[in-house]
Amino acid sequence: MTRNRRPWVAVVAALGAALALTSPASGAGQQATDPLATWAKGTAVTVAPGVTHTTWTEGPSALRAKARKLQIVEIDPTAGSLTLESTVGTRDGSAEHVTEQLAKVTPVAARHPYAGVNGGLFQREPAGAGVEKTAAHTSVSATDGVLHSSSCWSGGKGSTGAVIQYGIPYITKLLTDMQLIGPSGETVRIDDVNRTPGRPPHCARDSEDMEVSKTPPVFTDSDEIVVFTDDYGLPTPKPGTDPLVAATADTGFEVVVDAHGVVTQVREGRGGTAVPAGGRVIQGIGTRAQWLRDRLALDDRVTIDQKLHDVTLNRDIPLDKSVDVVSSFHQLLRHSKIPAELPDSCSGKETSADGTTLICTDSRTALGTNAQGHPVLVTLTGADNEDGDYLRSFAALLDSPLLGIVDAINLDGGGSTALVTKKPTEAQSKTHTPPTDPLDGGLVHREVADSVYTGIGGYGMYVKP
Repeated sequence: MTRNRRPWVAVVAALGAALALTSPASGAGQQATDPLATWAKGTAVTVAPGVTHTTWTEGPSALRAKARKLQIVEIDPTAGSLTLESTVGTRDGSAEHVTEQLAKVTPVAARHPYAGVNGGLFQREPAGAGVEKTAAHTSVSATDGVLHSSSCWSGGKGSTGAVIQYGIPYITKLLTDMQLIGPSGETVRIDDVNRTPGRPPHCARDSEDMEVSKTPPVFTDSDEIVVFTDDYGLPTPKPGTDPLVAATADTGFEVVVDAHGVVTQVREGRGGTAVPAGGRVIQGIGTRAQWLRDRLALDDRVTIDQKLHDVTLNRDIPLDKSVDVVSSFHQLLRHSKIPAELPDSCSGKETSADGTTLICTDSRTALGTNAQGHPVLVTLTGADNEDGDYLRSFAALLDSPLLGIVDAINLDGGGSTALVTKKPTEAQSKTHTPPTDPLDGGLVHREVADSVYTGIGGYGMYVKP
């Protein structure tokens, strides 16, 4: 199987979904319970050739005082020269608004992305060393073949993610394996990328990580090596970044490596260091700091080996410039079915308008493919407020035969949910989802770690201008 072909399981699923949509018997049976039956479909708006934006508006409901909006951007690569990619914006170490990240994809105005949504889950890291607004991905993430975080461990089963390659998202379980290879060939595990050593966010990265907080989920490991890439964009974190996690107070050891893999600096302590262009900064704490002390010296040559394993198909995914990865924890649809393991979770709940039912107000974002094999970007929000649904109810909406979505992954939601479009004829982009985060007496859109977008490109064309 070549890298640029969609896995056969997904192709078969898409064909099956297409047949189901054209079957009068199955269509009639599903229509009676279709969760979208009471929603009104708006006129599809052409953003650019091959990119359409459609809004579904909820009908009258006794549960909600305001109607919700389900917005779908469909990307048809047969109708235009289009690509699908992710971006971390100016720097991977901090969060930005989706509009800012999309604006920085390219300085060429004519090649600005046509549409985009917020990407994977992330956590704010406590500000350390004078660095504000730091952000760390909560599971595996990559842009242009460069890993920006490792996968969740999950007992060796990995975590859910969308591999975006040649304009198509493929949803699977992913497991990262990163090794630092010293000048004599000795190896040591790299625990993660672009976050504070000793403080894995949201999920354990290996069997040694121990949970220290549930809100937000934070783990700790006193013996770690973390590598910082040159697009981290911030000074590396100093000790004591999180006073609630003891391991982060370790003064550790730091190694600077240039673009050729040559060690240019070794020093006791860590933090406040800029990553050289094309190079890396390696931080170690505990026994991993001692490994660095004992084995690396000026002018040594080191290698950073990174592997991305597709657990579902038991294959390695070559990390070249064609590969982006967006993290998640939940697949919403798998081959046109709601996975049995999908939890019915929700972070924000309130009493319904009639005062009798508890409803979920988490806005939602999703990435998927439909029965035509076209990528889709999806958001579910209130018309002018944060509102959404429980995960399984959101999945049921996407499972409507009126949409024909085959596979879908849940991205970051709540206040992170954002949908942005920009027509080639327009000077400014437009955000179609409401701001929900309070700031200085008003509401603003949340800054996020990464975004998924479609823009000018084409099959096999993956080098960005």
